[in-house]
Amino acid sequence: MKEIIKFYANWCGPCKVYGKTFDKIKDKYEGQLKFTEVNIETDTTGLAAKFNVRSIPHTVLIREDGSSTGKTGRLDIESLEELVLS
Repeated sequence: MKEIIKFYANWCGPCKVYGKTFDKIKDKYEGQLKFTEVNIETDTTGLAAKFNVRSIPHTVLIREDGSSTGKTGRLDIESLEELVLS
């Protein structure tokens, strides 16, 4: 199953706006994708470092074969859906 990871911080304005878009896609594809949200301020998993997150919001798609694609910035609904379906 594909996984989509959203990296954010509570103090980040664009992250708050992007959260609403992310939630819409999460609702639409629930059960078809694994959704993970990582607050970079409290990340103890090392995921932000693993995916070289330098700016937020940042979204990473991990495919079934282990390959990944990352996008930085507040994606609109069409761009996020395009990433999810890639």
